[in-house]
Amino acid sequence: MSDILDSGPDSDSGSDLDPARVLRMAALGLGLLVVLGLLLGGYHQVPEGHVGVQKSFGAVTGDELAPGAHLIAPVKDSVQDVEIRPRTYTMANTRGEGDRAGRADAVTVQTVNGTTVEIDITVRYRVEQSNPSRFVTEWRTVEQAEQRLIRPSIRSRLRDEAAGIQTSEIYTSNGRERLGTAAQEKLESAFESEALVLEEVQVRDVDLPSSYDEALNEKEIAKQRVQKKEFEIQQARKDKEQQEIRAEADARVIEIRGRALRDNPIVLKQQYVKSIDASDKVILATDRDGTPIILQTDGGGSGNTSQVDIGGSASVNTTGPVRATPTP
Repeated sequence: MSDILDSGPDSDSGSDLDPARVLRMAALGLGLLVVLGLLLGGYHQVPEGHVGVQKSFGAVTGDELAPGAHLIAPVKDSVQDVEIRPRTYTMANTRGEGDRAGRADAVTVQTVNGTTVEIDITVRYRVEQSNPSRFVTEWRTVEQAEQRLIRPSIRSRLRDEAAGIQTSEIYTSNGRERLGTAAQEKLESAFESEALVLEEVQVRDVDLPSSYDEALNEKEIAKQRVQKKEFEIQQARKDKEQQEIRAEADARVIEIRGRALRDNPIVLKQQYVKSIDASDKVILATDRDGTPIILQTDGGGSGNTSQVDIGGSASVNTTGPVRATPTP
């Protein structure tokens, strides 16, 4: 009886610690984790504006997935998302503005004069929508294409083009357009055999050395001074010409009036009569030869009496100063 009582607790304790049961439960949990991981690994979401390029054990298969959810074979297959929307690649002199964060990244060139110039440029491009698998095969990522194709092509072409441009021209609109056109032609040629489409090349800024900027400003100031002086000289010349024209006009008027008076002496006599002040005393007489003489005294005389001989035995007594004026 005691043997039976002792055997009960021993058997219950042994069933709770059954190693086989513990191993089975652990294997079941591990299996569930593996299945869950495999299911999750077989799902891929392609975002909008992208194309999914499918790979098998890392090699491009040529299969492409449209935006949306897709199931793939886990472990064996994978998907690389390739953006087909327009992208921009910028090389700028301002730190952090270009695609190389944290440092200036402009294209450095030299003009025909030997001046070092920094050029900010932006390239707008996209992956060819109809062939993203070829792009992934050749370049793997857009960053690789930018560093190995776009960047060196732009730098070499801008340097070649700038070497034939004067410093005084490179920063003008014509110079910028010339640089942009040269860069665009170079990239269009490079993109012909690639799964890339070039949309635009834009020269954003041309940064000249500060010493050249100062010299340019001084030159512009001197130019403005010269222009101002030339304007003053031209203005003085015009004023002189106008004065000469007025003088010639006045002389012409005097000449015409003199000719008219010579041709018409009666007019001169009439003008003289009109010029006599109303306060003057006028005496009309003739000289010895019978020529008329006008004896004119100043108005408001001083009371002095003068005698004027008017010819022969004739004379005239006047009070105040007397002016004897032959008639014209």
